Amino acid sequence: MHPDLEKLLSLQDIDREIVRLTEEVAALPKRVAEIETKLAGAKAAVEHTKDAIKGNETARRNLESDIKSHQEKISKYKAQSLDVKTNEQYKALMHEISFAEQDIRAAEDKILELMEGTEAQEKAVKAAEAALKAQSADVEREKAEAKALTAKDEQALSEWNAKRKDLRTAVSESMLAHYDRVIRTRRPAIAEARDQKCPACNVMLRPQKYNEMKMGGDVQTCDACSRILYYDPAHEPPPPVETKKKKKKTVAEEEHVPEHTEAETTAH
Repeated sequence: MHPDLEKLLSLQDIDREIVRLTEEVAALPKRVAEIETKLAGAKAAVEHTKDAIKGNETARRNLESDIKSHQEKISKYKAQSLDVKTNEQYKALMHEISFAEQDIRAAEDKILELMEGTEAQEKAVKAAEAALKAQSADVEREKAEAKALTAKDEQALSEWNAKRKDLRTAVSESMLAHYDRVIRTRRPAIAEARDQKCPACNVMLRPQKYNEMKMGGDVQTCDACSRILYYDPAHEPPPPVETKKKKKKTVAEEEHVPEHTEAETTAH
C-alpha cells in the first residue's frame, strides 16, 4: 500500500473519532437542558395544582359568603311575613324564601364538590412533590455525569488533535489537499474498492484503474465521487470452484449389454 495512503487511513480514523467526540461534547449541554426543561415542567405542574387549590379555597369562601347573605335574606323575609296584610304578599315572601333556600342548597353542594376536589388535589401535590424531589436529585446527578464526561471528552479531543497535527505533516501536500477537499463534502473520504466498484457511490471502476490498484501503484481516486480508493487483497473473493463435468458415455458403451454366463442362464 502506498505510504501516503496508510497515513491517510490513520488520519481518517482520527478525524472520525474527533467528530464523534465533538458531537458528544456538543450534545451534552442539550441533554442537560432537556432534563432541566422536564424538571421545570414538573415544577410548573405542581405550582399549577397549588394555584388550583387556592382558587378552590377562594371560591369556597365566596360561596360561604353567599350562603350567609341568603340566610340573612331569609331571616328578613320571615320577619316581614309577620307584618303582611294580604295573602298575595305572604305568598310572594314565601317564594323569595324558597328561592333563597334553593340558592343555599346549590352553594352547599358546590362547596362539598370543591372540598372533595381540594382533597384530591392536595394528595396529588404531595405525590408530585415527592417525585419532584427524586427527579431533582436525578437531574443533579446527570448534570455531574455530563460535566465529568465533557471534561474527559475535551481531554481526549486535545490528544487526538495533537496526533492529527503530527500525522498531517507526514502526508504529501497534494494528497492531503485532495483528502481535505473530499472530506469537506463527503464522508468517508477514503473507501476500499471491491469487486471493481467504489463502495461509497457504487460506481464501477475502469478495469485498468482497478488493476493498477491491485498492483499497488499510484494512489487512485473514484472518477464519480473523487474519493481516495485503496485495495486490500485480504478481501479478494476466492476463485469459483470448478465442478467436474460428468463424462458422457460413448455409443458403444451405451449399446453394450453384459453377457450372462452359462451357469447364470441355467440358474434362471
